[in-house]
Amino acid sequence: MAPLRLKIEGRTFRDSENREVTLRGINVAGDAKFPTEPDLPSNNPDRFYEGDQLSFVGRPFSIGEAHTHFSRLKRWGYNLMRYVFTWEAIEHAGPGKYDEEWVQHTIEVLRLAKGYGFYVFMDPHQDVWSRFTGGSGAPMWTIYAMGLNPLAFPSTQAAWVQNTYPDPAKYPKMIWATNYTRLACQVIFTMFFAGKDFTPKAIIDGKNIQDYLQDHFVEACRHLALRIQEAGDIEGDVVIGWESMNEPNRGLIGWQDVSVIPEDQKLQKGPSPTAWQAILTGSGRACEMDTWDFGSLGPYKSGTELVDPKGDSAWLPAEYDDSRYGWKRDPGWKLGECIWAQHGIWDPSNDQLLKKDYFARQPKSGRKIDYEFFTNNYFMPYYRRHRKAITSIHENAIMFCQPPVLEIPPSIKGTDDDDPNMVFAPHFYDGVTLMMKKW
Repeated sequence: MAPLRLKIEGRTFRDSENREVTLRGINVAGDAKFPTEPDLPSNNPDRFYEGDQLSFVGRPFSIGEAHTHFSRLKRWGYNLMRYVFTWEAIEHAGPGKYDEEWVQHTIEVLRLAKGYGFYVFMDPHQDVWSRFTGGSGAPMWTIYAMGLNPLAFPSTQAAWVQNTYPDPAKYPKMIWATNYTRLACQVIFTMFFAGKDFTPKAIIDGKNIQDYLQDHFVEACRHLALRIQEAGDIEGDVVIGWESMNEPNRGLIGWQDVSVIPEDQKLQKGPSPTAWQAILTGSGRACEMDTWDFGSLGPYKSGTELVDPKGDSAWLPAEYDDSRYGWKRDPGWKLGECIWAQHGIWDPSNDQLLKKDYFARQPKSGRKIDYEFFTNNYFMPYYRRHRKAITSIHENAIMFCQPPVLEIPPSIKGTDDDDPNMVFAPHFYDGVTLMMKKW
């Protein structure tokens, strides 16, 4: 077990000589969210759906450029790096297929960081799940595993993606974050954190989709931790810890009524569907929905818009060939049909909403779900799984726990989760400045 060059003592960080350390950190780096080959910034539609054959080698920068960046950051006074990487970078080719060339590139960059004296913690980054749902993070095969068809997201507005927008240069400002409240991410995050409760029919390779996704994500992180340990000279000395996940989201978990927009949904811009409208347009139905804009006082309703997918479905067709990635989908999980219809939330034969409060309570306990309940009962089980995997390799790693943005932190005092080696790592945003792009 490699000793940590940085340790926690109460509320302070101390170095190996027991001196208190003030951390001055920076993300390294935003371009790690998209591949080097093909070179696909968010405004480039070419080869976008070639999500299996790609490479992130060279992110966040090449070995040749590393000295330039590290020396500049050192001169600017930084001593800590939040090292951004994505699940897609490791496991893009398919479940269990790791890109060892990218892993070795990462190790070499971290090794160079050692010479500049940086502390590093590893950030398994996601924004609205993936590049194929308008952000970054997970590989494309995860979307197919969940029965969704990313090629139909533009027409159904299941996700807004700049690469597939008719004119990428005119993509609406900051609308990407509203993808959290569109069909694709609502389905994805509900499955990831609570599939066993809310999509029990979603079984793949004998596991509920929740366990299937979490197992693969956590194991990909564990694999990287193992390779860093095997490198022999960077675990503990450079890599002092691991973050749990960037900005976890609850999807539909805890929504009290899917036919209305929750009061706490402050971010609205462009066509703003209720979850029920998103379900309908995701299955090819036309819906007239409110449109919103953002002003100096926040979001305001600007009108209405008819969203008509013209029969397109955001769900994989029944004839989709699941053998592409080698998994076996349970016969009880039908392709070509909305997963929420399969769980009795609505009836596609007459488009009637049957269970508007389906996500309001935890099925096994009947307890009402709010954000605090989600954090303690859905996020924390994931966090424990992630922590267990990382510390099985990097035993004394500092764990940076990041619960949902701007929400009450988990209730861990006096429990087994009250870990002296945990750092509470919340995110905060000045929403108006973020949206308006000016002070």
